[in-house]
Amino acid sequence: MQQEKRAIVIGASSGIGLEVAKKLIDEGWKVGVAARRVELMQGIGAVAVEKIDVTAEEATEALQRLISKVGGMDLFFYASGIGKQNRELQEDIELATLQTNGLGFTRILPHDAET
Repeated sequence: MQQEKRAIVIGASSGIGLEVAKKLIDEGWKVGVAARRVELMQGIGAVAVEKIDVTAEEATEALQRLISKVGGMDLFFYASGIGKQNRELQEDIELATLQTNGLGFTRILPHDAET
């Protein structure tokens, strides 16, 4: 008997993250999803949903809770990020992008995760 494949998708409330989560679910994966906008992930068939803001200090603990709810993970898919056209190079826009796409990615990487 083949063991069920388990996936975690971060940034699953829209765009690529949402579509990847749906595709994995359709293919029979046991999927846990996370994003800031939890309501957008309800009803897609995920086995677990967690509100995670990758820029928040508690993001790592929230990810560990999600991994536990799914029973471990075989695949980690990160699709969280922001981007805005910023021709004037306004500092606040660039810093917000760096906070989410750089620090958020680094913070949410699974450390000592159950697999």
